Amino acid sequence: MGDVVQIEASNSPGAASTQAQASVADRVYKVLPPAGGASQEDLYGFRAIMNEPAPVEDPEAAAKEAKSKRAVAVLPILLILVLGALVVLIVPKLTKSKAPPLYIDLGSRRFDSAGLGARLIARWEGRAAYQLYIDPLDPQQTGGFQAVAVNPPRPVSLVMRLLDSTGAVACQKEITLPTPAPLTAASEPSQALMPMQTADGDMVQNIAGPDGQIAEITVSGGLPCSLTQYQSLAAWEFFTNFPTLDEQDDWLKHQKINEIATARKSHSGAGGLGFSLRSLHLPAAIDDDDVIVGDNPSQGTIDTQGGRIFLVGVVGMRNRTAEWQVFPAAVHFHCDKNGACVLTRVNSSTTLQARLVK
Repeated sequence: MGDVVQIEASNSPGAASTQAQASVADRVYKVLPPAGGASQEDLYGFRAIMNEPAPVEDPEAAAKEAKSKRAVAVLPILLILVLGALVVLIVPKLTKSKAPPLYIDLGSRRFDSAGLGARLIARWEGRAAYQLYIDPLDPQQTGGFQAVAVNPPRPVSLVMRLLDSTGAVACQKEITLPTPAPLTAASEPSQALMPMQTADGDMVQNIAGPDGQIAEITVSGGLPCSLTQYQSLAAWEFFTNFPTLDEQDDWLKHQKINEIATARKSHSGAGGLGFSLRSLHLPAAIDDDDVIVGDNPSQGTIDTQGGRIFLVGVVGMRNRTAEWQVFPAAVHFHCDKNGACVLTRVNSSTTLQARLVK
């Protein structure tokens, strides 16, 4: 009953007001633990942070940090500059083409129908050039070869094809050999050995062999090859309208008939002496003395007391100084193995260039 009364009393208005005042004074707040297992430090740690004094900035540390940041920022730029320098220095060396070889020996080739062998050397002289050597395959065919070289029955031409390593034509050239001036009884033997020039400016020269006959034709000049084409050269081939072996033999016979007729004219014009206008080929060079006893201006020759005949040439005879036209005249002469001679005399400051023909 007591409890009930108390409840009722408490439910009355006056009692409720009195009880509320007493309860406020006596009220006790209970601190509940934070949910989720958080600690007091976790919840109120911000107070300690707020109460902490602001950190004092170290100038040296700040300067070092700024310097470090600048260094990091500059590093990519330095790396780019270094790579650029390497590109400038190394790439040109890697991409620069190798210097071309000064010459490429392309070897020898045959053209059997004409009995010819030919060797070609390509050269680089700031531009592509060549040196070509043509000779008979069989030494017994030298006579016919010479007959064509000295007085061809028709214009002689040849085509050189220069090939790369795949066998493709890198470049080619056609050469038309110049026609030599015809030899006559008054011609000097050396005329057949004089250099000649093609219409394109290439040089052509006949070369005499040990027996005095034309044994080789050399041709040199430029090639229409670019540097890249020149560097790719690996082989070559040639074609020519040079007379065939049978045509050479026929032409040689024709030449001999003409030479016989010319020799007969020379025999009657030279007082019956009769001699070949070709230089003598000696076993060794000679130095000797002799006496000039006469000359033949129409033949371009001078005669000596020792029975020798020197060919000076018609032009050379006309250009002699006065003392060389007085006979008898003691002379000293030197002749090389090919019969090319130099004549001197005591009372003359000039010499005579001559060929020993007898």
